[in-house]
Amino acid sequence: MKHSTEFEALMSRIQRLAEYEVEVNIPEQMQFDGPVPFDMSIEGGVAYVKVIAASPEEARMKVYEYFESKYK
Repeated sequence: MKHSTEFEALMSRIQRLAEYEVEVNIPEQMQFDGPVPFDMSIEGGVAYVKVIAASPEEARMKVYEYFESKYK
């Protein structure tokens, strides 16, 4: 039964996945080296980041974690 519950939870999560766009203000001195794991465009000091997630909150969390790791 445990495997069935895990499978159902996974399938439910997959069904909720959608593409969200998150806007992030970025400092001018920020540079990106290496691959970026998102579809992203930058205009002025704003990054527009498209990410697949189960909710808008999860999308923001993924993007903010990525930017925090790059801007230290």
